[in-house]
Amino acid sequence: MRRRALLKTAAAGALLGSVGVSTSALAATGEIDSLVFDSTASQLNADGEPLEDDSLVAVWAAETATNVDEDGDDDAVIYPDDGDIPLVSSDGGVVGFGAPIVDNGSAFGFGNEEFVLNVLDAEADGSAVAFDDGHGQFYDSGSFSQFSSYAEDNGYEVDATTDLAGALPDADAAIVTSPSVAFTDDELDALETFVDDGGTLLLFDQSDFGNYDATDNLNEIASALDLGFRFNDDQVIDEENNDGIQFVPTTDQFNTDAFDYFADRPGIAPPDLEKGKQYEVDVIDVADGDTVDVQFDNGWVDTVRILGIDTPETGSTEENLAEWEGLNDEAYLKDRGDDASAFAWEKLGDQTVSIRFDDEEPLRGDFGRLLAYIDVDEDGDGSYEYPYNRAAVREGYARVYDSGFGQHDSFLKEEFAAREEGLRLWEESDPDASPTIRNGEVTQLYAPYAASVRTTAGEIDAKRVPVAASPTATQQDADLTYDGDVPLVGIDQHARVAMAGSTLVDEQFEDEEFPGDVSEYGNYAFLTSLLDRLTDREGDVLIDGGHGQFGADRSIGAEDAADYLRYLEGVDLGFEQVNDLTGDLLERGRAILIAAPAEPFTDEELTALQEFVADGGGVVLLGGDVPAEHRANLDAVAAGLATDLRLGSGRVIDESSNLADRASLPTTANFDDWYRLFGGYDPDTNYKGPRAGPGVPGKSGKGPGKGKGNGKGKSKGHGD
Repeated sequence: MRRRALLKTAAAGALLGSVGVSTSALAATGEIDSLVFDSTASQLNADGEPLEDDSLVAVWAAETATNVDEDGDDDAVIYPDDGDIPLVSSDGGVVGFGAPIVDNGSAFGFGNEEFVLNVLDAEADGSAVAFDDGHGQFYDSGSFSQFSSYAEDNGYEVDATTDLAGALPDADAAIVTSPSVAFTDDELDALETFVDDGGTLLLFDQSDFGNYDATDNLNEIASALDLGFRFNDDQVIDEENNDGIQFVPTTDQFNTDAFDYFADRPGIAPPDLEKGKQYEVDVIDVADGDTVDVQFDNGWVDTVRILGIDTPETGSTEENLAEWEGLNDEAYLKDRGDDASAFAWEKLGDQTVSIRFDDEEPLRGDFGRLLAYIDVDEDGDGSYEYPYNRAAVREGYARVYDSGFGQHDSFLKEEFAAREEGLRLWEESDPDASPTIRNGEVTQLYAPYAASVRTTAGEIDAKRVPVAASPTATQQDADLTYDGDVPLVGIDQHARVAMAGSTLVDEQFEDEEFPGDVSEYGNYAFLTSLLDRLTDREGDVLIDGGHGQFGADRSIGAEDAADYLRYLEGVDLGFEQVNDLTGDLLERGRAILIAAPAEPFTDEELTALQEFVADGGGVVLLGGDVPAEHRANLDAVAAGLATDLRLGSGRVIDESSNLADRASLPTTANFDDWYRLFGGYDPDTNYKGPRAGPGVPGKSGKGPGKGKGNGKGKSKGHGD
C-alpha cells in the first residue's frame, strides 16, 4: 500500500546531531547529483502554455519524463514529446517547486535539502524565514520540521505563522506550501510589497489531483506578483528515471548556467541503522493502522511502514477489494480502516516505542520508508513486551501483508484465528458468497514476458504441451529454439509437476492503468484446472513466497495475485502464501505455485516438497524471462521433484498476437484440446489423463535435496 504521512507535530526546534553543520553556505565541493520529486506538478508560462524560457527554469525533468492529466478534469497542459518539462522555476526572488521536495517524507539521500538551502542562500538577504500555516496546508510547518532544523543549523530562523501578512515585515524569506484556502486581496498585496522590497518567496506545489484548489491558489499569487511562470494542474511521471515508482521522478537536468542552486554540501543524514538492533523512538504521528512517523533521539524524523501487516485504506484513497478475503464492501472496509487507525493511536500515539528490523527484509521499502516491527512497553517496565504488528493481525484490525518477512507464516496463523472468530474486519468476511468470475470457456491466454518450456534432453514432446505460443511467435536469445510452435506449458503427470513459461496471474496486468483489458482471457480458469489435474488432495491453493519472489522481476507471490484470490473464492477454493515450506502450513494445500525464486531452495525444503507431492500434492512452476540465476533456482526445484521439465532461456515475442501492441506480452489460442483444461474450472471434472512424463511422485532427481519421498505426509484436507 502506498501512503504518505501527514506530520502534525511541529518539531522545528529539534537539532539534527548527525548533520554537523553550524554555519551558513558552506564552500561548494562539487554539484549535487540528482533531485527526487514525489507526486510533482510542472510549471507553465504566464499565459498558461508550456514554459520554454530557459532563463526562468532552474530544474527540468529528465528527458524520459512525460506529464499527464491525473485527475481527468481536462485542466492540465500536456507537454509535447520533445518538450522539456520544468519542475523548478525562478523569477525575481520567487522560486516555484513542483512538489514539497523537503517534507519529512522526502528521500534525503538525494540532494533535495541541499538544493533548497542553496536556493535560500542565493536569494535571501537575511536569516528570518516565515512559514505560512494559515491557508489550510496539507504540508504545514510540522511537515517540514527536518528541513527547518537543517536550515536553522545553517544559520536561519524558521518561524511558523498563521498570519503571514503580519509576519512579512520582519522576514527575509517566506515559504508557502499548497494552500487549499485562497489568499485575500490584502494578503496578496502584502506579498507583492514583500517581494518588491527584496524578500524571497518559496512556493511549493504538488500534483493537485484531489482538487483542493492548491494549484489555483498558487497561481493567484503568481499572477498578483506578475511572475513569468505559473503552476500546472498535472502530474509528471517517468518510467525510467524514478525512485521506485513512475510518479516519483528523479532528475539531474539542472540549469547551472542561470542559477547558483546546485552546490554539493553536507546534507541531512539519517541515524546509522542496523538489523539485529532495537531503537527507541517517539511516535509523533499516526497516518493509519500500518503507517506512523517516528522521531529518533537526534531529531531525525522518519516514516515507518509497519512490517507484515496491511490495514484498510482510509479517507479518499481507493481500496483494492480483491486483497481482502471474502470482503466486497468498500464502505465497510473504510470503517474498519478507521477502526485500525484508532487502534494505532491508542497503542502507539505519542508513545516511546522500540523498533526493530527483519533479517529477510530490507531496512526500507517504497518511498524510502522504514520497514519495522514496533514493540510497546505497556506496563512501563522498559521491556517493550507488546508486539504491535502481531497484535493488529490477531485482533482483527489487519491482514497479513504477503512479503518475504521472516515471521510471515506465524502471522498468517494469527490471521487464520482472527478469521475463524470473525474478529472486527473479518466479521463480514464470507468467501463462499464471492461471485464466480472469469470462469467460462478458455478461448485465449496471455503469457507476459514468457520463456519457452523444454526438457533436460532438449525439446519437449508436443503431446506433453497443452499450451504453445501462436504460430507467429518467435524467440529471442534462447538456448533452445523451436522450428515449430514454441511450448509455453509442459506437464509431467507422473511427477505431478507442470512448468509454465510465464507467471500467468500477475496482477500488474489487471491494473486499470494498464492499457490492455485482460478480463476476457482464461488464465485463471486454465491454471486452476491445471492444478486440479496434478493433485490428489483437497485444500487451498498455495503460493511460495519465501525465496525472494516479493519484488523480484518476473516473479510473483500472493500480493501480486489478488485478483486470482478473488477468482478462487468464486470456485470455492482458498489462496494462501507460505514462506516456510518445512513448517506445517504446507499441509493445508492441494497444490502449490512456485514462481522463479531469487533465492535457492534448501535440501530440507526440497524434501518437504517431495513429501507433499508423494502425499498427492501438485506443483506448478511459473517461469518467464527471468535472470539466469533465478532460472537455475527454478530448474533446481524441478530436478529435486524428479521431473525432466526445465525453463528455457530468452524471451518469447509475438508481433501479431499480443496485449496492448507489445510483442513481449504474447497471447495465444494454440491449445491441445485433448487436455480438458479449457472449459472453465469445474471441481467435479476429472482433468487427469494418461499423457504423462518420466517423473515419479515423491522421488528425488539428480538435483539437490535427495529426500526419501516416502509418502508419509498426511493430508489435513483444509478446504475453505
